[in-house]
Amino acid sequence: MIHIEDEIFLKKKFDFEKLKTIGFSFEDDKYVYSEDFMNENFKAILCVSSLGAITGEVIDNSSNEEYMPLRIESFEGEYVCKVREAYKNILKRIADACCTDVFFACNQANRITNLINKSYGVKPDFPWNDDNGVFRHFHNNKWFSLIMYVKWDALLKNGDSQMLNIMNVKIDPSKREELQKIDGIYPAFHMNHKMWISIVLDETIRDEKVMELIQHSFDLTK
Repeated sequence: MIHIEDEIFLKKKFDFEKLKTIGFSFEDDKYVYSEDFMNENFKAILCVSSLGAITGEVIDNSSNEEYMPLRIESFEGEYVCKVREAYKNILKRIADACCTDVFFACNQANRITNLINKSYGVKPDFPWNDDNGVFRHFHNNKWFSLIMYVKWDALLKNGDSQMLNIMNVKIDPSKREELQKIDGIYPAFHMNHKMWISIVLDETIRDEKVMELIQHSFDLTK
């Protein structure tokens, strides 16, 4: 299943006031927009939640049903590709008009990034040219934190393909068992389980607690 909206809006933050200026209406705690395209053969319906999550549908106006070929990666016929490209152009236009670029996909990850910059004067770098950002000490270049964009399955091993940001921080090994009893903290993904933990940045743990753990990691990696 192709998630075109995630592709376009992955590292974008909505300005809700700007949404209103291009035709979004506020209904049932979300911003809603619709637009006919492809000679009015299709309708794009977009919803942006109050937390900035976007979902979309493309409706075939002749049947009044969702046009599912748009979402199926193996469907690469000329007409399907034209519909898909036209829909992407609508999304890109909205992104250009109403969004600013951010470092990470999840809101909490971006708030924590801003707090790290405010506290330590450090911004993430992206050594692998992907969605994984490293926070380093200036004097020794050591990592004190790493934010990654992974599937839930990376932590839970349950086949869940939902994507989220997680943050790895270093810990005192004597605190490992205690910390891993906290909801939202897991053995470190792709790092030493004795020395590091992964924190899910999905609002499970409040920002203040995340920053407390980052401070410990900062001190341990000096």
